[in-house]
Amino acid sequence: MKKKLALIAERRQLLVVQAEQQRVSLAKNIQPLQGSLELVDKSLNIVRYVKKHPILIMGLVSSIGLLRPMRAVTWMRRSWIASLAIRGLRAWLTKAPSAEK
Repeated sequence: MKKKLALIAERRQLLVVQAEQQRVSLAKNIQPLQGSLELVDKSLNIVRYVKKHPILIMGLVSSIGLLRPMRAVTWMRRSWIASLAIRGLRAWLTKAPSAEK
């Protein structure tokens, strides 16, 4: 029994050392991606902020509509078509495949 516990402790120590080496290696490999990941993180924060404050989008669209009405209509048409496409794609992706044939 003691021999088995000693083997388990030795294996655990080996795994701890191996995990530390992997952490160091991962940190080195991720270093070049640091700037890109920061940009993605900032972008996600902006998206979350806009989702919480939709009035900002409404104000932006309203100001564009006041400045150039035809451009606003064009962009509203494009955004409507894009939203329909996204809904359709989301429905298609979430549709579960039939289990029975």
